[in-house]
Amino acid sequence: MESLARELIQGMDTVCEGYHYYKDEEIVLEKAPEFVTKIQKLCGFFLQGNLFGLEEEEYLGLQSYVVEVLRDYTEALEQRDILYILDTLDYGVRELVHIYIDAIAEETGHE
Repeated sequence: MESLARELIQGMDTVCEGYHYYKDEEIVLEKAPEFVTKIQKLCGFFLQGNLFGLEEEEYLGLQSYVVEVLRDYTEALEQRDILYILDTLDYGVRELVHIYIDAIAEETGHE
């Protein structure tokens, strides 16, 4: 799972920086669909149960957020909406990756 998180961060950086610095819309439309399986795996990880021992209400909120991110990404791809794709990557998927990384760091005592 850690390698998946690293791959997602690297891929998102490539796509988002390609657009923000070079206004390369093609990189978004070409690369974004390649993340679907990885994003599904990441989301599935959060949805397989309360692995981090969160309070029930907090976990339900996390579940809702995960489903919303997955739904937004799918919708963005279907619409081929570049800004929607970038927004979902930068502020949805990236947030989930950081939640995962922070939870693992806390669990192992490494930050």
